[in-house]
Amino acid sequence: MRDLKLSPHLLKVPLYIAGKSAEQVREELGLEQVIKLASNENPLGPSPKAMAALRQALAQAHRYPGLSERELRRGLAAHHSLSEDHFIIGNGGTDVLRMIAQGFVFDGGEAVMGRVTFPLYRLLTTMFGGRPVEVEAGPGLALDLPAMAEAVAADTRLLWLCSPNNPTGLALSRSEVDALVDRLPAHLLLVLDESYHDYITQPDVVDSLRYVREGRPVISVRSFSKAAGLANLRVGYGIAEPEIIEYLMHTLLPFNTGGPALQAALASLQDHEHARASLELVQREREFLVSSLGALGLSCLPSQANFALVNDVPGGGREFADELLQRGVIVRPMGGFGVPQAVRVSVGTRAENERLLRAVDELVSAMRQRQR
Repeated sequence: MRDLKLSPHLLKVPLYIAGKSAEQVREELGLEQVIKLASNENPLGPSPKAMAALRQALAQAHRYPGLSERELRRGLAAHHSLSEDHFIIGNGGTDVLRMIAQGFVFDGGEAVMGRVTFPLYRLLTTMFGGRPVEVEAGPGLALDLPAMAEAVAADTRLLWLCSPNNPTGLALSRSEVDALVDRLPAHLLLVLDESYHDYITQPDVVDSLRYVREGRPVISVRSFSKAAGLANLRVGYGIAEPEIIEYLMHTLLPFNTGGPALQAALASLQDHEHARASLELVQREREFLVSSLGALGLSCLPSQANFALVNDVPGGGREFADELLQRGVIVRPMGGFGVPQAVRVSVGTRAENERLLRAVDELVSAMRQRQR
């Protein structure tokens, strides 16, 4: 490759390393029973209605998607009481984040983000020739919105927020985001990544769609990968005023999401009973998991998502995750997210959570023995 002309922006982008799959760990370590609590997947799985729609749509797998994308936008419009022109569909929420970065940080434009947040904001900004401006976290690892507003400059194009934030699980309040929005210049697009929005039980959280209805330069990014349980089908969407959506359409690749995935997403949007059961499971098991980890001497941040950040684990996040891996439990070390002393644990079923707790109890006891 030495004679090929390579992008200097891409050369600065480290590879995004996803969490290991249960199949990969079984193969590498020779373990029979492995549970994965590392990627914030839905423990209940997809809606039966979504699976039925997927099977039916597979009969047309030899065809291009056709009207499926527009049908989903119409379904989302009805769900959120907006017009279909307020929506753009992506190959997962991360694809929508890619469109935003591609559309706005060209020619060295700046993008402000927290240091402790989803690392893809930094990677995408760098990939498309922008300059990431990272702001230190506030008390309790919360996003420091006043400091982020102070970091905005003349050539700041984007401000990335995640609520609930990945990896902390902390949700932003309406009042603090209102104060931020009032301070932002008109040349900046505020990105609210709300992939975990459905899991929130906290009152007075930010209402991103209110800003959209007011015509503010704000885009909300949501996903069918989490609460809808369709992570493997890759469907996400952005919500913004039609003028912003029309501009982002220029970043779309032809047929970027397959018809079967789009039909499954639309069906899941209409399965209110399954959605309620899925959310109730996560809320119940999240409380059980956090309280049980606390009883083992480990502290978690007060999460509003389908995961918990376990902070200051013995030995640091990497060692702790590796030790659990040997016991057949996959969790995510958080060094790449700006919190090297922590691990992120997805909320699983009661059986999975109890398996995790047994492994953690055994590991903490073993580490204490080594220190004696």
